[in-house]
This record gives sequence, C-alpha cells and structure tokens, in this order.
Amino acid sequence: MVWLKELYSITREYWGHIIFLAIFVLALLIILIWEKEKIKRYAFLWYSCLVLAFIYNPVSFYVCKHFLEPSTFDQYYKRFFTLVPITIIVAFALTLLVSRLTGVKRLAAVLAGCIAIAVIGKCIYLEDWYTKADNRNKVPQDVVTICDIFADYEGDKINIMAPQDIAVYLRQMDSRFSMPYSRYLPDEAYELTNENPDTQLISDYCVSKKLDFLVVSAAESVLNAYTDAGFEVYGRTPYYAVLNPPNTAWELMEYEDESGDQGLCYFMHNKMDGSLIVIDGGHKENAGLVRYIINQYGGHVDAWILTHYHKDHVDAFNEIYEDPQGITIDNVYATPLDADVFHSVAQEWDDVDSYDKFMELTKGADNVNYIHRDDILEFSDNLKLTFFNACDDVVIDSAEDIPNDASLVFKMETENRSILICGDCHTKYMGNYLVETYGDKLHADILQCGHHGNNSIPFDTGFYEAVDPQIAIFDTPEWIMTSANYTAGALAGQLKEMGVEIRYYNTSPNGFRF
Repeated sequence: MVWLKELYSITREYWGHIIFLAIFVLALLIILIWEKEKIKRYAFLWYSCLVLAFIYNPVSFYVCKHFLEPSTFDQYYKRFFTLVPITIIVAFALTLLVSRLTGVKRLAAVLAGCIAIAVIGKCIYLEDWYTKADNRNKVPQDVVTICDIFADYEGDKINIMAPQDIAVYLRQMDSRFSMPYSRYLPDEAYELTNENPDTQLISDYCVSKKLDFLVVSAAESVLNAYTDAGFEVYGRTPYYAVLNPPNTAWELMEYEDESGDQGLCYFMHNKMDGSLIVIDGGHKENAGLVRYIINQYGGHVDAWILTHYHKDHVDAFNEIYEDPQGITIDNVYATPLDADVFHSVAQEWDDVDSYDKFMELTKGADNVNYIHRDDILEFSDNLKLTFFNACDDVVIDSAEDIPNDASLVFKMETENRSILICGDCHTKYMGNYLVETYGDKLHADILQCGHHGNNSIPFDTGFYEAVDPQIAIFDTPEWIMTSANYTAGALAGQLKEMGVEIRYYNTSPNGFRF
C-alpha cells in the first residue's frame, strides 16, 4: 500500500538506522515490564504509543497529506516523531535496566548503553534537523547574506519573492520584506529553482504583484536563463542570486470586475514616461477601482479606449467622465455606432441606457475620437495599436449582433510582445471576415477572448489558429468558466489542447510585461 511505503521511507529517514529504532522499541518493552508506577507508564509508554498510533494511522496520514504542502510533506510529517521523548525514554529504560544489576555488571551495562547510543545514534543526530545552525540567528547563511545586501536599501518595504526554503526566514530577519504569497506557494514560485525556468511567467508575475526583486537559484543554467531574459543581478550569495525584473517600458494589467460579473478592465502603463492607456473599465460598480488605479498612476489618462457600449464595458467610464474628481483624460477612442442603428437593433440585453448616457455625456466633446477599420495609433517607446474592426458597413451588413460585433478589435504591440483585444466581437461571420481579411496579421502573444470567451468566435473559423496565442484571457469569473450553461469552459479546453495558457478572474490581477 502507498501509505505504508511512504511511512516506511519516512521512518527510515527519521531514525537513520533500524537498530536505533530497535533500541527504542526495546526501551518501551522494558518500561512496560518493569515500571510499576502508573504515572510513569502513562507518561512514557502510553503517551508514546498514542503518538505513534497517530503517525502510523492511514487516516491521519491522508488527512495531513491533503493539507500539507506536497513538496514538504515528508519533512513536516517527520516532525510528528519529535512529539515522542525518544532519548528520555531510552535513558529511562536504561536506568531501569541498570537498577536491576549490581557491581561490575551495572558498570558494564552503563558503558554498553552509552556506547550503543553514541555509535548507533549518530545516524539520526547528523541529519539536517539536528545539525548546528550556520549562525546565531539559526537561519540559513544565505538569508543573512541577502539581508546584508539590502542593509543600505532606503525603502520602507522590499517587495520580493524567494524560494520556499529561504522565504520563510526573510521576514524573520527583516520586517521590510514583503512576500506576494503566504506559506502556500503559487506555481510561479517553483520556477525560481527550476533548471529550465519559464522566465516570461515569472516576469509577468512580477508585474502582477508589483515586485521589485526576486531570488533565484544561482545554478548556472537557472541564472543564465534569467539574465538572458533581461533580469539584472542585484546581489549574490553562494547558492542564490537576487535579481531585478526586466526594465521594459510598458506594462499591462487586467483586473477582476468589482460587480462580481463579467467585465473588461485593462490598464497599459509606461513606467518610463507615465503614459496611461485605459481599455473599457467595466460595470458601474467597478468605477471605484478604476478611479483608484488611475490615481495610483498619477491621475491622468492619455488615451481611454472603449471597445463598445455595453454596461460591462462602458459604465465605469461614464461614471468617471461625468464626475472626474480630478482625473484628466486627453483622448477617448470609441467605435462609431450610430444611434439610429443601435436603437433599431437593440435587444433587451443591449444596455440602451449605457449607450444613451455615453452619447449624452460626450456630445460636443472635443476629446472623443471615433475609430475606423485599419486606423493606427502610436505611443511612446514604440507602442502601436492597429485596429482590425470598428463599426462600419461590414458589421452592419452582417446584421448578426451589431452592438457586440461593432467592438473595436485591435492589436496592441511593442517590439517585444503583442496582445489582440477583441472586446465582445464574437460571431462566426466576424471570425471568418477577420481571418480572410487579415490572416497572419492577427497573430499575437496574448489573446483577450471576444465576448469574455463565452459564445465567442467559433473554433472552426480558424481564428484561434491565426492568432496562435501563448496566453488567452477570459474576462470573467469562475462561475461562468465552470458552468455548463456557458461555453467559456469548452473554449478554454480547446485552447489548452493547443498549448495555450488560460487566465481569468481567479488569477487576477493579471500582469504582462511589454
């Protein structure tokens, strides 16, 4: 049985030598046979048997394995053995044995017992958990060295991620260290010591969690992978390297909608010059979050792009545009959907009030610009936006779902990376049109799935093969991703078969370095 094999392995590793275990069992038998005082029998014998029954019980074994971190299960489970006063029990049993002897036999028994414990016991006492600490703080020496690296750091907080074996000690040594996770590590943390790390995954994680530093293994293959990806060495220890994430200009953030429903809310920020592009914004309930983030970036929006006029995309914008509270917006870019057309085709779910409010708020505004197909916008540090779709005769003539298919579809790219934003464009007609018209131009590293991935562009259009993304984002909560009433989960499954990594609200905020 699996649990018996694992317990046998843990037992051998803990005791070090089966003879030492035999001495302990012999000591328990001596106490059982010769110790007459009940309190001592309870303290040594029955208590030990109770702990051992817990350790070797399949129920406790599987319960602990469920709750303990898989990578550290063995070392945690071995700690249960420390609940048994092993050395005290052996010493007490030896005392009982010696007390029954006299003269030379007593002396010989004492010497034999001491020699046996010293010789056989060295296997367990030389294990890692019994070795002398490297320093008076009783933490790995690499931790002390890392703290020394940051001795002159002027900030009040050091946002950092580190491998598990040293992460648990960093805050113990310096309260300025702030970790993006608790004792349960995310999958990204295991890349820090992976021989072939996914450096892009870690780079994006640093953006999502706003990390300034990370600690990785100093093994040549690991460190070279990170430095080749643009990470810079900030300091080193014998076994680890402290790195700064790549210093690229543009960073993209995607946030969960505060309404608890699907929504679209992206921020593209230039760390170098402070430029900020906002895409949609989500529901009215999301306006507070959008205000906060814009203010965190300086309170000024260079470009606000609205893919279309449904409430889960435009309502937060309407709230802020109507009552800026100090926020300034240079330019608003939207799809030119005519009011007569919209009202003539609008269904009950098409949020007429949201559309009408946008038109009322922006009437006569000189900073509202309507995008046309094939328009290009350029920003600092070689950021380019190329628009593949906007409301025009192509969309209107399809007459399938004009309010959604009128969404701006555009590629946002730098020389390093690209993302294709689809808004709520989702019909088969539009999928075929985009593939036939633009083909390989649709290719992007990241795909924002149209219509939040639910009832999205059909797979048989060839659209997803044309985009060929590494990452696909579903701007939607888990209850939509997992419900049989929606198709988002099915699309995610098809994309996974293509080797695409899936992101949605359960991983938000999702950050991407450009």
